Amino acid sequence: MAKQHRQAWRLMILGLLLYLGLSGTGMAAEITVTADRDPIPLNESFNLTFSAGESPDDEPDFSPLNQDFRVLGQSQNSQISMVNGKLSRSTEWTVSVVAKHAGKLTVPPVAFGADRSRALTVTVTDRPAPGQARGSGDDALLIEVDASPKNPYVQAQAIYTLRVLYRTNLGRAQLSPLEIPDALVQQLGDKRNFSTERNGNTYAATEIRYAIFPQKSGALRIPPLTLDAEVQAGGRGGFNPFFGRPMKTVSLQSEAVELQVRPAPAAFSGKHWLPAENVMLEETLSPDNARVEAGQPLTRTLTLRVQGATVGVLPELGLAGVPADIRRYPDQPAMDEQRQGTGLISTRQEKTALIPDKPGRYTLPAIEVPWWNIATEKIEVARLPEREIEVGAGAAVPVQPVPTSAPATAAEAANTAPASAAGQAEGGMAASPVWFWLSLILAGGWLITGGLWWRAARRNREEITKNPPGSRKPSDQRRMRELKEACAANDPERTRRALLDWASLRWPDSETSLEGIAGRSEGELKNAVQTLSRALYGHPRTEWQGTALWAAIVTTDLGKSRAENRAPTAIVSLHPPAETTP
Repeated sequence: MAKQHRQAWRLMILGLLLYLGLSGTGMAAEITVTADRDPIPLNESFNLTFSAGESPDDEPDFSPLNQDFRVLGQSQNSQISMVNGKLSRSTEWTVSVVAKHAGKLTVPPVAFGADRSRALTVTVTDRPAPGQARGSGDDALLIEVDASPKNPYVQAQAIYTLRVLYRTNLGRAQLSPLEIPDALVQQLGDKRNFSTERNGNTYAATEIRYAIFPQKSGALRIPPLTLDAEVQAGGRGGFNPFFGRPMKTVSLQSEAVELQVRPAPAAFSGKHWLPAENVMLEETLSPDNARVEAGQPLTRTLTLRVQGATVGVLPELGLAGVPADIRRYPDQPAMDEQRQGTGLISTRQEKTALIPDKPGRYTLPAIEVPWWNIATEKIEVARLPEREIEVGAGAAVPVQPVPTSAPATAAEAANTAPASAAGQAEGGMAASPVWFWLSLILAGGWLITGGLWWRAARRNREEITKNPPGSRKPSDQRRMRELKEACAANDPERTRRALLDWASLRWPDSETSLEGIAGRSEGELKNAVQTLSRALYGHPRTEWQGTALWAAIVTTDLGKSRAENRAPTAIVSLHPPAETTP
């Protein structure tokens, strides 16, 4: 007995050591590095962001960067979030650098103790940043704009870049909003602050990027933006405005930019026009071995991820071609938009529960999404191959025999029924008592459901008695008022509920959703509904203003056109940090 105990303890210790060894090798932190833009003009600073989902082994050593870059400063940010009930922590180190020379430069791996980041290649050009600059007389304050490409396809992404350059003390600054008729506009990420050179002078710079999606072909004019800012009067920095020269307000306007928007090419043969930079189509099954028993659900998840497009143009993946012996229960599609510095990445995810009724082998059809590659100017197809699933017979379900003929008389039927029922009950309990208890549970559920239905019907009758239809106010007016108040409060969740209630009156025979409302609308209303959807489900969440949605509601044929309901668009605050250039 003592010998067996010693052997058991040895096995436990050996297993613990093995577990710790495996855990130690698998807990190395994965560290990624990204640049906030690429390519980067020479003598212009940019940010490198090192991200770790788990705590690395030690603090980073950024000295390897000194070979090709000049390090200006660094900062660290940690964030804790809860995903699917589990706490996760992420840490980011942001390093501001300037390249020492032009070319394709490699950001070398950085050591975080025993952990190391991945390498990254960036392109540094010896040409100045493109753009049209306008200055404030003494060139102490400049505003530049640029758009690329100049000839995008309809509904394809174009990047519009605005830079504010200054070499003076800068106070409060406000930038007018970018509004383009017949185009969707999305600001990409946060403002970037860096330093750059123009005509031999060093400027502090604030850059804002927008993604523009033209909605029709032809000439598209991007109007000038207006910058109102406080600058130091009569000088170019070096003095505190409280003790040196006073501040004055200047107003600058950017150049207008014109794009030539091309229609969908004749070479595109797909049913749904989808211009993009990259498209990925993924499929997962649960259980992942694609084998279930008859009557059991198989969850199929299809994910379409598109770079350079909005969620509004992503096609439905659909369920066409699924065998008839498989019941289908689709969930509401999940939409998401990520605003990165290089553009939008949109995702559409569709989950469907598939329940086969009979055993056998079934083939799920292939799924194809044609799209137009705006870089290669060619049609491409994202494709998932056919998928075979195997369905087992499952547990046998007793089937009651069907009599071949009816009893001859009513008396015979009355004498036969009790005996038959008793025999079935006795045989059923002897063969499978589980079915007996399951029947009792189902019967109880039906009784509870019937009671709740009767109670709800009684309350409904009492409500009608107290408030007859003639005495109630039209629900249309009430819902329009609630929608107006929600838009005025700039509350996206409250607005979503009010908009769905309002749409249920407009389209009572259709299932209402934000996607459905956008599909039935056009022009300003469609754009406003898509903007609300992105504010609710995009990542990260963005601030939403209800002015545009309410204006679109009241100026379409679905609402009452009232000019007094239009409110001016709020000016977006720029607020760049005050810097002094020696």
